[in-house]
Amino acid sequence: MCGICGIVNYTGITLKEKGLVNRMNECLFHRGPDDGGTFFDEKLGLGHRRLSILDLSERAHQPMCYREKYTIVFNGEIYNFIEIRSELIQRGYTFSSDSDTEVILAAYDCYGIDCLKLFNGMWAFALWDSAEKRLLLSRDRFGVKPLYYYKNDGYFLFASEIKALLCDERISREANDRIVYDFLEQGLADHTEETFFRNIYKLPAGTYMYVNCEGKGTEYCRYHELEFSSKMVESNTVYQKIFKSLFFKSVQLRLRSDVPTGSCLSGGLDSSAIVCTVRKAAEKGHEQHTFSFCAEEKGLDEKEYMEEVVKQTGAVPHYVYGSGENLKELFEKLVFIQDEPFASTSILASYLVYREAGSAGVKVLLDGQGADELLCGYRKSRIYYVKGLLQEGYFFRALLELVLSVSQIKTSFDIKDDLGKLKRILNMDRKSEENRYLRKRSEKEDSLAEQGKERDFQFRDIYRISLPVLLRYADRNSMAASVESRLPFLDYEFAEFCTGLPLSEKIKNGYSKVILRQAIHLPEKIRKRKDKLGFIAPERKWLKTEEDYFKSFFEASDFRAEKYIRREKVLEDWDKLLMGADENLLFRMISLEAWMKEFNVRQAH
Repeated sequence: MCGICGIVNYTGITLKEKGLVNRMNECLFHRGPDDGGTFFDEKLGLGHRRLSILDLSERAHQPMCYREKYTIVFNGEIYNFIEIRSELIQRGYTFSSDSDTEVILAAYDCYGIDCLKLFNGMWAFALWDSAEKRLLLSRDRFGVKPLYYYKNDGYFLFASEIKALLCDERISREANDRIVYDFLEQGLADHTEETFFRNIYKLPAGTYMYVNCEGKGTEYCRYHELEFSSKMVESNTVYQKIFKSLFFKSVQLRLRSDVPTGSCLSGGLDSSAIVCTVRKAAEKGHEQHTFSFCAEEKGLDEKEYMEEVVKQTGAVPHYVYGSGENLKELFEKLVFIQDEPFASTSILASYLVYREAGSAGVKVLLDGQGADELLCGYRKSRIYYVKGLLQEGYFFRALLELVLSVSQIKTSFDIKDDLGKLKRILNMDRKSEENRYLRKRSEKEDSLAEQGKERDFQFRDIYRISLPVLLRYADRNSMAASVESRLPFLDYEFAEFCTGLPLSEKIKNGYSKVILRQAIHLPEKIRKRKDKLGFIAPERKWLKTEEDYFKSFFEASDFRAEKYIRREKVLEDWDKLLMGADENLLFRMISLEAWMKEFNVRQAH
């Protein structure tokens, strides 16, 4: 797990740009405090910061050169590198390290771009081919690892984080109106290749891009995309057997490490399934550590469920509480860490968990992102399912699912928001109502959220609406603590199996993630849970604790988000907003203004 950066200058690398690559690399130090390096060619500069996880020796140093032809900077892990290396050895390849990085280089030499389809893992890498004079950029199938870029007619710049790109003073720090409005109006972020910064983009998940030294060919190509068929016809027992086998293999692969590993544990189905599977998949003598955030507010505390898992698995628990934190300082730190606005205080709680793992000397944490999207864990998934049943004429079944799902309502902390989702899902063409606190966007600032609405709702959750932003949150939080986050539910073989399952294997009798409950041996108290809290923090309490600080954003004479927010209305209704009238929007507005201040972002003209 690392940080990467670099530049291709079509007329040649100057001393000034070598200095830029060094500054970008230093900016990414937190992603790889164990080692670092740079590489320069006539028109190319590469930088790398290393968090040593596999092969801790100097032989795995990056940038890594291979056969005097290729040079790579790589962020991520190829979990099946041992199997791929064995195949390559049979083909006559030799290796000087035990790293997965060298396997990428040899695989590319052997198979060309088709090597991407062999890799089971998470990655963002830049591979320089000195013979072809072109740079290959690639990102894993789900976009677990980030890769951002800026380009113009003179040069191409890339990095693991946007803050590294901003080391280039030539890049204008201007807000992207369409992304800002999508975030404020609908809570969306990372739903397109555009970012909150105008003219800064991210390489989409499951794609690769060639950058030619002559300035040609910077369009990306897709090499992987999930298909949702739901045409499987096996018995439920067979489904369970395959599910259990693939998930076990995924967890087992993600335990490959030369440093200590642990797991996040929230008390929900996903993290509990991982911890329970680690117990069986880990080598004998493996001491499993779990890391959990505990809300000290009645109704949000899930510690009783965490303790059930700890009791069953014998894991060593680490509990984190937010009460002793300086919330103002923590919030400001997270604004910088995340690079772009974030939608709730749960991001702060998540960071505290990764920080605790880092402090405990655990460099790798398994986490549960992806399960809700693949296995229909969200409340809205039920609504889509019921809508489909109604369209197909299964009226009684639809009514039954609605009635049996009622127990989830108690977990909704914003009923108004849930009702809004219900309206949008049942009437997709309905225009959103004008918000009292937001200024109206112009006609040219159309919403990017409208793109791809004809696709399956699970597809949109995985590639647009839900998963991408959760992956951004997890990557920045974990890497800020110099901890690697691994995601067993996003093993591509496991994911492809899940996307072919009928919805009835995921939603049934008021339960979500049905096949997970059936296939994985969980504590009974967790297996039978219908309510869903997600990874939450006591947001209202935290906002009140630092009320003067958060309110000051809207009182400041240099308020930056005037184009988007009616701050006079926010201040007029402040007490009402703080009590929860539109709590989610309030935090989004705070987050946007704090981001604009932190990164000196101007509103677009």
